Amino acid sequence: MLHAFAYASHMSAGLSDEFLQQIVSRSAAFNRRVDVTGALLVDGQRFFQYVEGPPDGLEAVKRRIHDSRAHAAIVPVLDMAISTRAVPYWAMTRIETGQIMVSGLVNARWDEFGHSVPGMDQLVGLLRPHFPRIGTVGAQRACAGYS
Repeated sequence: MLHAFAYASHMSAGLSDEFLQQIVSRSAAFNRRVDVTGALLVDGQRFFQYVEGPPDGLEAVKRRIHDSRAHAAIVPVLDMAISTRAVPYWAMTRIETGQIMVSGLVNARWDEFGHSVPGMDQLVGLLRPHFPRIGTVGAQRACAGYS
């Protein structure tokens, strides 16, 4: 069984690009150990993060998220069981995006229980252009969690 968690938060003042890259690198290393995959979208003022994995691994990641001083005002938008991974390619990746994209994800409908969740469809649509192309060296590295 897998579980997914997504949230938005406000970046702490003064976070450098170098510090953000360290966060992503450390998160990727930790996530590989607990079998969690995910993506961090950054718009310069806010984060939107989606993570997925086994419940125990995801709980460990959620504790790290809540304990982080890199952000504040965490607003969960999704916390539910899933049948398959949406972003199996990355232990963690950082994607720079605009404020409109993050606002769209925050305001999307995440509580549908039909054939699809509109917020999830929107997130996957945003991430899809960043997915590795099958058969390339980059895809092999990304699938191994080195992206």
